[in-house]
Amino acid sequence: MELIGCHDLTDYYTLLTSDAAEPEFSELLNLLTTTETYFFRNRQQLQSFEEEVVPAVLKKKQAAGVAHLHLWSAGCSSGEEPYTLAMMLLETIPEIQRWKIAIVGTDINTQVLARAKEGVYTARSLRETPHKYKTKYFTREHEKYRICDQVKQMVSFRTGNLLDEHETSLIQNLDCIFCRNVLIYFDLESSKAVVNRFYERLARNGYLFLGHSESLYRITNIFKLVRLQHSLVYYKE
Repeated sequence: MELIGCHDLTDYYTLLTSDAAEPEFSELLNLLTTTETYFFRNRQQLQSFEEEVVPAVLKKKQAAGVAHLHLWSAGCSSGEEPYTLAMMLLETIPEIQRWKIAIVGTDINTQVLARAKEGVYTARSLRETPHKYKTKYFTREHEKYRICDQVKQMVSFRTGNLLDEHETSLIQNLDCIFCRNVLIYFDLESSKAVVNRFYERLARNGYLFLGHSESLYRITNIFKLVRLQHSLVYYKE
């Protein structure tokens, strides 16, 4: 408010609801949103993705004669999660060049998305990254690390509000959705709306990954809760 010369909350509210609100509203969201993340966050869940979910999805795809894989990182912050998924697929899928893989990361915070597109990270973001991934997929640049082009090319980023039905409708036929540590910031009605959209956007036999402290209890029962070897996941039958 000081930066833009607003002297009280009424003036600021008037600005936010005016025709010229969009730039300031975007800046406000950038300040309010939580952006803490890092590569290979919640390793047990990622093990389930790598060892059980990906093989199951590939098997069904091959049986159907298709070779495409679509993943969505909803609330991707500065990109560590979708890039982690891309690296894991590179290590997991045999003859990956035969597959059409699309990983999209969305976030409402424009500042963190700019960092995601740049693909340059501090050592803190790589604190849980296995050594083989750090040496194979990153280049050291002074005190920072740049993700390699092979990984960057697998991921696209866009601004996205999970409560905006039009924006989420642009992403369809997904095999996996990762929305981890996001719903905890939503009220019950907003969570219901978002999860229902996730269900609509997932293909049949698709998977929804939430944060380890999150669940769909009291939100919906449209998903089947599946207990994997290392974690839980929600499944669309």
